[in-house]
Amino acid sequence: MGKVLEMTGAWRSVVIVTALALGLAACGSGNKEVTGTKVALNAVRQFVSQGNSAGQPTAAPPVTRQALSAFSTPMIMAEIPALKATTFLVPYGRNGDVETWATGDDKTISFRQGVMVATRGFGPDIMQASAPSIGLLASGAGNYERAYEYLDGADQLQRYIYRCSLGVVGSETITVVQEQHITNHVREQCTGIHGDFTNEYWFENGVFLRKSKQLLFQNWGYVIFQRVIDKTS
Repeated sequence: MGKVLEMTGAWRSVVIVTALALGLAACGSGNKEVTGTKVALNAVRQFVSQGNSAGQPTAAPPVTRQALSAFSTPMIMAEIPALKATTFLVPYGRNGDVETWATGDDKTISFRQGVMVATRGFGPDIMQASAPSIGLLASGAGNYERAYEYLDGADQLQRYIYRCSLGVVGSETITVVQEQHITNHVREQCTGIHGDFTNEYWFENGVFLRKSKQLLFQNWGYVIFQRVIDKTS
């Protein structure tokens, strides 16, 4: 199982280091975007390594909107409640309609319009997942089959199949890092031989996912994603 960093004082600061490095990289040409991202992630790795070698981490205040306002790099905050872990992700690459975001310690999560379809580096990774379209999810109505594929201890691919249905919870105002957003809350309930789970989505302005709670693995539970920075320039 891969380690997941807890929210230590050093790791809290990763958000600032990542954003600063990527913000500087964004000043270059489009051909340098991938290189700039790698430089940013390397800076984060070095920072975390230094923080860990310094001994017992010290507490740090939560991330604030004021701290984030200086940066223009899109950013997602991801929490895994079962592990009491939080991390930050920035855009890393794109393949068609799938966008991959990365942490400073080489973990990646791939999304299709905000819906998680693959992970790497978390341990029980989603190798790939089928998912409904963002339009169907946002509608809050429908029934369909969902599938997740994981590698077991023998590196054999295991496919978990679920039957799912959607329902609208209703309009909700949520707070994401001190900023309020009016959203439409949709619930996705799924059942299968490996267990049941409920994903939740908070849509803003139609189909933009401001916040979501999505299954990672039955034994680990969910990842809560919050889009904390939208800007791209």
